[in-house]
Amino acid sequence: MFDTTSNLISRLLRDTITVLDIPPELREAATREYLRVGEWLSAHADGASGWTVYPQGSFLLGTVVLPFGSDEYDVDSVCLRQIDKAETTQKQLKDEVGAVLDAYRVAHSHLADGPVAIWERTRCWTFEYASSLRFHLDELPAIPNPEAGPTGILITDRNLREWQRSNPLAFAEWFKQRAALEFLEKRIRLAEARQTAPQAIPESDVRTTLQQTVQVLKLHRNRHFADDLDSRPASVLVSTLAAHAYQGEQELYDAVLNAVERMPDHVEEGPHGYSVLNPVEPREDFADRWRDRPELARKFFGWLERLSEDLREAGAVRGLDRVVGRLSESFGEGPVVKAAGQLGDEYRRTRERGALSFAGATGLISTTGPTPVRNHDFYGEIS
Repeated sequence: MFDTTSNLISRLLRDTITVLDIPPELREAATREYLRVGEWLSAHADGASGWTVYPQGSFLLGTVVLPFGSDEYDVDSVCLRQIDKAETTQKQLKDEVGAVLDAYRVAHSHLADGPVAIWERTRCWTFEYASSLRFHLDELPAIPNPEAGPTGILITDRNLREWQRSNPLAFAEWFKQRAALEFLEKRIRLAEARQTAPQAIPESDVRTTLQQTVQVLKLHRNRHFADDLDSRPASVLVSTLAAHAYQGEQELYDAVLNAVERMPDHVEEGPHGYSVLNPVEPREDFADRWRDRPELARKFFGWLERLSEDLREAGAVRGLDRVVGRLSESFGEGPVVKAAGQLGDEYRRTRERGALSFAGATGLISTTGPTPVRNHDFYGEIS
């Protein structure tokens, strides 16, 4: 089943992020909600200019992981008002969007799946829902940026000083193109398994190695910065550098380790400090906070060094229990042990078919090894 420790780690990492990925039923519920918000705003919000709501960030990229210490997923979306920037100010836009979103909350307060509260944050408004839904919806106020094509937007600055440029839809396309061939191949294989056309397979059902790499990076980041959230690098920064560093590796362990060691090569350093530019909107710098707070850059590079060490140490141990123990230290005991339990169940089923063998040279379980494994009642270390 696994010829090398890196094969085993790849499988455990994949199963771990599957445990923490947003479940299909919650993804569907979140999708229904942001579509419902957009439809209601289009029909009820004041003005004939038009409103559009669409997903952005991890939800759009397919790289969602459950935040560390939380049972609730973050779903990011854009609330786009079709007006010119000469017709509004940043504060006015933020306030108007907040007012219409609160009206939406009131209009849907009687529904079991309607928002129960709305909160103002630095750049966005956040809908909270009943705990059973296990997600909250961030709405980022925006207006079109006519200088940046059909999908460019302008968003409010943290300090309401000047408009910030962004383009989440174009960024998502750039990110997905970095693994487009693998996506196509996996979609075709899924279609064959389900006996349907590839176009009938939802994009969210396909996970490329690049998407999984970003999920692994975010999982380790969340744990590493759990006690220092203000220093945690933004998901979009991590995703950008990982996509730049990705070179088509199919083994997840290799993809993550190589990405971690190549990511610093894609951080630009100039007279004013470090920068990580948006590949589709170069005037947006995902590392803009580093200019005023250089310690954030030091902590970012220190995190990458820690992750590289953790992966290499996990790759050096032998035996399932030792690998699981080492990964648990880095990525969290709960999800890793759950992933190992799923793998143990598969071991048992394979052993019962008489197809499980022991590869003595690596201390791993294999379906091709020379020594058959006897039936037993636990999945633990075999070495």
